[in-house]
Amino acid sequence: MQSLHHDFETSLPDTDYFFLGSGQIMACIQSSRHPGASPLGLLISDPEHFSRKWSTYMFHPEYGLEKTMPTLIVDGVRFRPGDSTKVVWFPGDIPMVTALWQPGGHSMIENFWTAIDHPILIREFTFHAESPVERVELELSLYGNPAIFSEFLGNAFGLAARGFDAMLVNVPVVGIFHERTITVPMTRDGSLYRMAVMYSLGIDVPDVLLSELQKNEREYWGRSALRWRTPNPQWIIHETERLFTASAMGLRSAVSDTGRFDASLWQYGYEWSGDAANVAEALVYSGQFESAQAVLENIFHRLTIPEGMTMESGRFRGGMDSELNNNGEILKACRTYLDWTGDREFIADHYDRISALANYLLQPEFLNEETGMLMACRDIWERNAAMGILPGYDIAHQTFGILGLRDAAHIANLCSNENDRYRWAETAKRMRESVLNHPTHSMIEGGRIIKRRLLDSSVQLELLPNWVDKEFQNRFSPEGMPLSEKGARVWEPDISECLPIALGVIDPQSEVARNTLEALETLWSQQWDGGGYGRYNIASEPDSPGPWPLATMYMAAAYLEAGDFEKAPRALDWLASKAGAGGSWFEFYGDRPTPPLPPTGILVWAWAQWITLVVRHLIHAEVHEDRLWLAPRLAGFKGDLRFRNGTVEIP
Repeated sequence: MQSLHHDFETSLPDTDYFFLGSGQIMACIQSSRHPGASPLGLLISDPEHFSRKWSTYMFHPEYGLEKTMPTLIVDGVRFRPGDSTKVVWFPGDIPMVTALWQPGGHSMIENFWTAIDHPILIREFTFHAESPVERVELELSLYGNPAIFSEFLGNAFGLAARGFDAMLVNVPVVGIFHERTITVPMTRDGSLYRMAVMYSLGIDVPDVLLSELQKNEREYWGRSALRWRTPNPQWIIHETERLFTASAMGLRSAVSDTGRFDASLWQYGYEWSGDAANVAEALVYSGQFESAQAVLENIFHRLTIPEGMTMESGRFRGGMDSELNNNGEILKACRTYLDWTGDREFIADHYDRISALANYLLQPEFLNEETGMLMACRDIWERNAAMGILPGYDIAHQTFGILGLRDAAHIANLCSNENDRYRWAETAKRMRESVLNHPTHSMIEGGRIIKRRLLDSSVQLELLPNWVDKEFQNRFSPEGMPLSEKGARVWEPDISECLPIALGVIDPQSEVARNTLEALETLWSQQWDGGGYGRYNIASEPDSPGPWPLATMYMAAAYLEAGDFEKAPRALDWLASKAGAGGSWFEFYGDRPTPPLPPTGILVWAWAQWITLVVRHLIHAEVHEDRLWLAPRLAGFKGDLRFRNGTVEIP
């Protein structure tokens, strides 16, 4: 039996992924040094329709991504990209991915970029002959995914595939068509040979010049925030800016024009309202206001319901299974959008849904009358009663509840609703006071922030899963995962304990903050080598034991707010190393039982959190009374931030 092609695997070792997109097309350039994998592969999909890696348009079950590689023909001799192929982000007016390979002592440069407002990827080839040659040709193939396409066509001007969807590979000059390939002469330009190819979803290619597409793209990025244009001599600034641009393009590639995105690319095929809220904020911080509005529209109309309940993992759960942090995160994102864009009309138009999201938290089912805090049987990491979560108060629910209700009160004030403003502001104020000082139920114990306080005021220190049967258990924690072992499992500390520090609910330089961060240090390299913070004590991990980029970004933010400039750079360094050349992060780094769980994917929220880390915590940008204040904690950033109808230069 033939084994699966190595390109089938999502988390291949020695492999980088570079994402490009326009809201109508998502392209990913694979650069791999793994034996058996395609050194240079191209994946294309529609961001509106979620897919696994092997169900993207260009993946072939037998060939993987091999057929997406070009063949260069120099005086009849054929060359293809090999192990020495190098792929990098190229700085400039538009985010561009560049691949360099050396056929027969010559050099070939490929530039990839996408067209704004069109489902088009442009692939530009430039061949430099190091010695005299007479004829240079390119051979391109379209072996589309047979699960999607059932008909393959072509002529002298391109290749096409049709089925459940359609796509076209269009060439600028007359070529020779044969089966699923087309061979095209490259145009000579002095010592160079050039050609540009368009990959488009749908059969029709817009009648627009390549230069016009590039002009529109340049204008788009000219309006956006901090961009990586030139290498910076400071390594940490260089990497921060490079990853900022890669993350901004990652969001643009993953988020469809309707504001939808797969929370972890090639992994779940689900949407999370909390992830969407964080992505909306990051789109604002990266100057992509229009996409941010689309994500908020999707939240208001699809990821929430009129009663104020929010979606997670493509479902509405409600009751004690509610992730109450989602409501707070959405309200916080609405305030961010309003502050940075000044778009009061959009927020006012959706005030009814914003009100429902805030009032959902005030229901007696969740808001305890005696403590003034939010209670449920769920945590921010989706562990539930079956995994041993007992009814009580989660620190993440309180943190985002406080922030969200504060921001909802601000919005109510602008919308002239005094009753809502007062009710939400007072609830947030009381919730914060209880978190810090309640005589029996505060979220501080032993001089530090704790993860969970139970209804009887005791602190939950461990999980004792309540599995119904083995099949039920495997849905949540397959064999081999720490939480699948018998007996109670220690679960403190939890990275969510740093959220009040990173997000300003408590004084980040207080003794409580210092004690909390010290306790959380046990999550750095806990039972693994190479650094990075885990989400929580690995003993209570149901499915993803290993370091998480999200957890590491939150800790970096907390340390920056606390003024610790030793541990924050350590976290940034780890994040840069894991992002690699492509500037994309997997959900976590470690072993995952696949099956029954889906393969580890590229986490969209991680791109968003990196952008937020840079803008809010490194550049330290905040809006006060309709003004943007900047107080960079790290000198050397270049560029500006989009704010309201203009830009603000980074000092």
